[in-house]
Amino acid sequence: MLQDEENQNRSDNNKKGNIKIDLGRQGSVFIAYTIVLLGYYGLVANIVMIDEWISFTEQTWISFTEMERTVLFWTFEVYVDTFFLPLILVFVTCFLLTYKESIFHYGIKASIWLVPFIIIEAFILYAIMYGFSIEPIILQFGNWKGYLHISILIATTLSGAISGMKVKQLIKSKRNIE
Repeated sequence: MLQDEENQNRSDNNKKGNIKIDLGRQGSVFIAYTIVLLGYYGLVANIVMIDEWISFTEQTWISFTEMERTVLFWTFEVYVDTFFLPLILVFVTCFLLTYKESIFHYGIKASIWLVPFIIIEAFILYAIMYGFSIEPIILQFGNWKGYLHISILIATTLSGAISGMKVKQLIKSKRNIE
């Protein structure tokens, strides 16, 4: 009788929903993309707003519509003002995405996909702030500065991903030696 109750309690525990959600690789990619979504343009916008539109004597904000429209597509122009924090954020995110993976190609591929993600984010933010127009396409793909921005992003993501891969390989080789 006592055994039957214990067996029933065990089966009830299994039925009641001991659900474990393991996000795994997709969860880490989602979290990394969310960090870049909030952080990359957040850092750029905050520095631009602080540098150009806060009057320290009057403490007033000026609308984002008066913001320089090219800053969303040519963020390399504000890297020095932001102390390279957007680039460091992308580098560290790509480093961690690749370092966490047991198969490095998955991390490198997820890192490379950050570049179109950041570019699409610029188009979305521009459309939200200024409305739909052809100007974002011209700024991103009709000017050499747009291509320079894409090249910098690709170089940053690849260097972060390859650094993550090399550090993990170095740590594994040190463990095998000891």
